[in-house]
Amino acid sequence: MDNREIILDRYFKGLLSKEEQQKLEELIRTDLEFKEEFEFLKLTQKAVILEKREELKGFLKELDAEILPANKSGKLLAWPNLLKVAAGLGAILVVAVLVFQLSKSKEEAINSDAFLSYYSPYPNVVSPITRGDEINSEDIEKSAFIAYESKNYGLADSLFTQVLPFQQDYVSFYKGISKFELGQYDSAAKYFDNYLYSEGTQLRDQAKWYMALSYLVKGDTIKGKEELIRLRKSSGYKMDEVERILLDLE
Repeated sequence: MDNREIILDRYFKGLLSKEEQQKLEELIRTDLEFKEEFEFLKLTQKAVILEKREELKGFLKELDAEILPANKSGKLLAWPNLLKVAAGLGAILVVAVLVFQLSKSKEEAINSDAFLSYYSPYPNVVSPITRGDEINSEDIEKSAFIAYESKNYGLADSLFTQVLPFQQDYVSFYKGISKFELGQYDSAAKYFDNYLYSEGTQLRDQAKWYMALSYLVKGDTIKGKEELIRLRKSSGYKMDEVERILLDLE
């Protein structure tokens, strides 16, 4: 069983850790084949639960038809009927567990997907790359932004790390975006926060927005809401989206 199958298995059992949830979201976002398999399995699980519910309804009707006459006559249920009752209770438990797991998994996925729908990577506005530029192999910052614009966020993240000791402000912001793209939301929030405490001013509202999304996607709605409220008070950036999310969080 490969890592993707393990993540799927743990998702449908309701056992995903935070790191596995992040990996699941990254796979859904970047791997079309995995996303299609995931959606198919969700539909299959839902269909199984619905089928089990219908079977249970039929069983309970049949059981009710047997128990009521026995109660009216004052007779005890026969041993086979008691076994049938026990089997019915077991079926109820199985359906309840399936429904709980589906609801839990679905709620987590819906919440994460809902907030991710507001996200798109911020364009490179500080170090524009034009076709034909000659890149010095020692110009790590330029190489980092080339990787960023090419959506090679793993490489961009690594290169931004090398630049950080010399350029703290906007590099922290774009490293935060790279971390978000890699599904490392805690780390992303940290770098957006670092930018806000730097001397950078050009991307402050953007940093607040992405930091709020980082918290929301990883499930920390309290901090996410706090950052959105701060953004609403400080500017009009993404105001429609901010108001919609805050309304959903009420």
